[in-house]
Parts: sequence; structure tokens; C-alpha cells
Amino acid sequence: MRGLFLELRKTKRRGVWLVVSGLILMQFLWAMWAFSDSLEAEDLAQGWIRQIYMMPLLNAILTPTFISVLASRLTDMEHKGNTWKMLETFQSRNSIYFAKLLYGFVCVLIFAVSQLGFLIFFGEHFGYTDSFDLWAYARYFAVTVTVSFLIYLIHLILAFAFTNQAVTLCAGLLGSMCGLFLMYLPPSLIINRLIPWGLYGASSFVWMDWDPDTRVIKYKYYFQHNGAEIITAVWIVLLLAIGWVLFNKMETEGLNFSGITRFRIFGQRRRLSQIKIPRLPVEFIKVKRTPIWLAFLILPSISAVIGSMNYMNNQEILKNAWYSLWSQHTLFFAFFFLPPLIGIYASYLWRLEHNGTNWNTVMTLVSPFRLVLSKLCTCVVMTAATIIFMICLYVLCGFICGLSLPLPKELCEWTICGIFGSIVVCSMQLFLSLVIRSFAVPIAIGLAGGVVGLVITSKGLYYLLPYSLLSVGLRANNPWRVIDLWQFADWTTLFIIVINALSILYLKRQDVKTHG
Repeated sequence: MRGLFLELRKTKRRGVWLVVSGLILMQFLWAMWAFSDSLEAEDLAQGWIRQIYMMPLLNAILTPTFISVLASRLTDMEHKGNTWKMLETFQSRNSIYFAKLLYGFVCVLIFAVSQLGFLIFFGEHFGYTDSFDLWAYARYFAVTVTVSFLIYLIHLILAFAFTNQAVTLCAGLLGSMCGLFLMYLPPSLIINRLIPWGLYGASSFVWMDWDPDTRVIKYKYYFQHNGAEIITAVWIVLLLAIGWVLFNKMETEGLNFSGITRFRIFGQRRRLSQIKIPRLPVEFIKVKRTPIWLAFLILPSISAVIGSMNYMNNQEILKNAWYSLWSQHTLFFAFFFLPPLIGIYASYLWRLEHNGTNWNTVMTLVSPFRLVLSKLCTCVVMTAATIIFMICLYVLCGFICGLSLPLPKELCEWTICGIFGSIVVCSMQLFLSLVIRSFAVPIAIGLAGGVVGLVITSKGLYYLLPYSLLSVGLRANNPWRVIDLWQFADWTTLFIIVINALSILYLKRQDVKTHG
């Protein structure tokens, strides 16, 4: 408990609880928006059980990313200040390790209690007419706590092991996409239970029965008896032990992974640092050999697999060939994964300036205008490459799915408008990463912005939020959406000018605060 109180002091005014609050708020808004669209008598008659059916999907999408941000915030202070050794003069390693575990468990518990609270609020507010099953909600609460804590253990170990926060955050994004992917697989597959992020779906116990003739949906309790609870407990015990062993072997700079950086070229062992790479522009050098390229490759790939599987399994509904496939490929990627991925790009580009006393050097060599412009251009190039990679996967998956018709004639317009709209998100994330010194918090804001953008876009007010312009430009989930291109261009240009002007003004007026 003494260690826990010390952790509370260290994280005072560091926004840790804002991360938990942000997750709760995002789930509340999304659930309110989703549940308010189903207020017919037949929906209210199964409202309580419907909530338990829908919430595991929401947890699988949002929780891993926010938990990775939480784990990063709880460890980046020690990494930045190289204070691991100093802490050992005040506390034992066991005290430090278990204090951070207990801190994370408290955060997870508060999240689960708050989620349960707003689900009960929805039931009373919307007037569900079916009976409230206390046992079912208690079981759902237990599953949410244990699986979320399991995911926290994974990201805490990554946060311990790597001084680079991007490893933990990229793993969070990949975990969210992985959890979403596993929700689409049959629950009987063992892979759903063996992969931790799939346990939200593997532990669910409500089944949707849809009659294609009457189009009536009924929800039923369906206990899978697949051992998901036992596997969750085994994972927790195993990760507790692994984390304890790794933490006790960790040095000041984190774990030593020098062996991983060696590989063979033509029979000779070489280090990555010995491989000569052509000279790159300054801003691109900062992201060279970083884990963000792993997220760049994997996130669009998983999104493409999910979209293609959903298209193949629902061809009786999705009958518009390339257009239907596009809606499935962009459904989750544009709203939930591309905005935080851009946030990772932006945070990385400002990361070097925020470290040490680098601001003093940078501001004597580069003007604010040139600094902001160079970072914006770099972030836009990386984002455009991500969008183009996603489109290449879309075309490849279309041919694999057997689509022989010509590609949509609007594909070029979707690409151009999507890249143009992404400039706004790049500008916004760069401004947030400039003002907020934390690497993780702007990324969480990016995820939140994508979710809010989904709600605003559904109301036809896409021009009110930068994140909505990106999804509308790509025609995410709705390739038939008709937009006024001049209005789209005007609002996009306005946001780009205003946000980057704020960044330049901030650099000119704000005193540089450095950490000596």
C-alpha cells in the first residue's frame, strides 16, 4: 500500500485518470448513440440482454488502446528520468512492481464499475421492459475486469521492457484490431481463447439469433463452456510471473535485446546499426528503425482481412461488388485505427524535441514556420503512404474474392479526398503533440476523435470536426455518400490554416520548457 501511495504521488497531475475517464466517456457516448437508435417495442423487450451482447465488441475495439496508454503513462516517468535505480534505494523491486500492478487493477476496476453503472442508467433511461438479470450482469462485470486486467499486464510488461513508448502503443492498436478480427471468427475456434485480445468475445455468453425471412433479431443466453475463464486465469498467473522475472532482470535502460538486433547477410552476422541506409530528410531520420512501421504494415492488413471476411460472409446483403467491399474495408480502419495511427506518427515527430534540452538547440536553428511545415509534410507523406497501402490491399483482396468487374471509377476521387482530409488530422495531431508533452495522450485523443467523428458524420455534420473530414473524404462505410466538394475543400483548407497557425503562434509565444 505504501508503494501504491507513492505511485499516486508520482502520477499526480499527469493525466492518468483522464485516460480512464476518456475511455469511460467514449464508451458512454458510443453506447448512448447505438442504443438510442433501437427504441422500438421489440428492442425494449430485450434491451438488458442486448447490452451484454454489444458491449464485448465495444471493449475489444477501444479498451486495448486506452490500456496501452495507461501502462505507458505509469512507466514513462521512470524511463525518461532514468530513475529505476534511484527508486530501488527507497523501495524493493517487488514493491515497485506490485504497486504498479495494483494501480492498474484499481484503474481497471473503476472502469468496469463505471461501465456497469452507465449500462444500468441506460436501462432505466430507455425503459427496457425485459427483466434485469443480476447474475448475468455480475458475470459480465467479472469478465470485463479479468480480461481488461490481463491486457493491462501485457502492456505493462512491454512498457517495462522498452523505453520507447511507441512499442506499447503500437501493440495497443494492434490488440484492438486483433480483438475486432477475432470477434468475427466462430466462437468455437481455439484461437479465440488462446489470444488474450480475443477473450472478450470468447467469454461472451449472449447469442444473436437472426431470422433472414422475418428479419427478426432475438438475443439468447448461450454458455459456450469453452474454458475461456480458466484460460484467462492461466494467462494472468503466467504474465504475473513473467513480468516479475523480467522486471527483476531489468537494468536502468530497460531489457537488453541486443541479440534481436543481429541477423545474417550472406552468411555474416551483422547489427542493424552496421547497415548503411541512404541519407534521408531530417524529419524522416527521426522515424527510421522505429516500431511505427510495424503498425503501418499490420493495421491495414488486419483491417483488409476483416473487411474481406465480412464481405464474403454477407454476400446476400452486400451485392454491390467493389463498392460493398470498400465499405467493409474502411468501416473500422478510417474511424478507429487511422486517427490514432496518425497520432503515433505525430507524437514520434515531436518526441525528440520534447526530450532533454533539445528545444534550446532547435529553436536557435529553425524558424517556427519551417519547423511546423517540415513536420506536417513528413506526417502527410507517411499518412498518404498508409492510405495508398490500404487501397492496394483493397484491390488485392477484391481479386482474391473473385470480383471481375472494373474498379470503381470513383476510387481516384476517394483517394485524393481521403489524403486531403488526412492533412487536417495530421495538423491536429501535430498541434496536440506539440502542446502535450506526453507521447501517449495525443494518441488516445486521436482514437476518441475518430469515434466522435463517426457520430458527427452520421448526423451529416462532418465539417464540424477535423477527424470527420478524413472519413468523409474516404467515403468510409458509405461509398455512395454525396458531398459538396467545394464545401469539403473550404472546410479542410480552413482547418489546415487555423490549426497550423496555432502551432506556429504557440512556438513563437510560448516559452520553451525543457527538462534538464
